[in-house]
Amino acid sequence: MSRSTKKDYTPKRFYHGSMTELPVGTILKPNVNYEEDWSNTDFYSVLEHYRPKDMLSHKNSVFMCGDDEDVDLAGGGTEYLFVVEPLGKVERHDVNWSSEISMLMSDGLEIDDPKVVEAAANYWNGTPHYNEQVWEYLTPFAKIISVEEY
Repeated sequence: MSRSTKKDYTPKRFYHGSMTELPVGTILKPNVNYEEDWSNTDFYSVLEHYRPKDMLSHKNSVFMCGDDEDVDLAGGGTEYLFVVEPLGKVERHDVNWSSEISMLMSDGLEIDDPKVVEAAANYWNGTPHYNEQVWEYLTPFAKIISVEEY
């Protein structure tokens, strides 16, 4: 797997994983059930609590990866792999910070603990995680330009 730690890295292709087959040309929109699906995780509320106002919320975003091998690691569907074109602003975040938040919360830290605050800030700032990186990209909408084998 390729892992870039360069902060301004932009992939040549964006990938979106899905459990549903969709035709080329489809405009992907944010998952209307995102909060229902992810709100019970121990990182979602922390990330949303510390999300800067100018950043895209998860519930209002389409998720993409710059490496097809990262789609599963980032929580994407694994039945269909779409090459997509982002439509709008694109943000880059390291998913490993959400895992770090989960570990900190399971260790009993509170949402305002400096370690939790720092991990959330690192996620939103696009800071590479110190172990390894799994980059997810958020955009308001994305257009399917091709379908590849998963």
